[in-house]
Amino acid sequence: MKQNKALFSLAGTDVPRNIACPQELAADFTGPTCGRDGWMRRQRRLSLPLTKKVAAVLRTMSDRAFVVRRGVIIEHAPGTRNPMTWIDCLAVTEFGAFVIDRYDWTGTVRRSINEDEVLVHEKLGVISVQTSPLRRAKPALRHLRGLLAEYGCPVEYIAVFAASHCALDPTLPETILRASELDHFMRMRLNRFRGSHRRYLDSERIGKYLQLRCADWGRSCK
Repeated sequence: MKQNKALFSLAGTDVPRNIACPQELAADFTGPTCGRDGWMRRQRRLSLPLTKKVAAVLRTMSDRAFVVRRGVIIEHAPGTRNPMTWIDCLAVTEFGAFVIDRYDWTGTVRRSINEDEVLVHEKLGVISVQTSPLRRAKPALRHLRGLLAEYGCPVEYIAVFAASHCALDPTLPETILRASELDHFMRMRLNRFRGSHRRYLDSERIGKYLQLRCADWGRSCK
């Protein structure tokens, strides 16, 4: 586990194995038959449905170019204990960049009095306290916002819960959503950007810039 933490800031180290999350394979990462490459291949395979969904949503919204990558590694704190963060999906569009992670938690996810935590009601009488997806994404989000400030590119984080047997408290932040809500969310962000009367972003140029500054630019969604 120490080797694992030295390489990635893993979101799943504080959740039970029966609750899947973007980094659910943390224990497998150091296994004798898996290793880093095997862990990354499996994570990218698990992320493929999400990236395809994101690409499909963006394709219906505009005929402008966009970039969608899966399994991107952001090096946000070189030389520290957790220098890198894994991102399931990174989308760069004409109206902003989006860091998107998949969650397969079960039960009901509710707010906590601590904004850095959420409460997961797995079954009657069983409640676990988990680190909020938004808290887990802060290092990568802060880093990307710094990189893209010169482009005037907004950067947001989205946690997508895909399991049919997972319910989300309606008072959770709007960037914690169900897969079925992704289309509506992206349309709202597009219209918000249009309402600002700013020039559309050059997503291909921004994508190439990020490629040079990511520890691993990941794979396409094909």
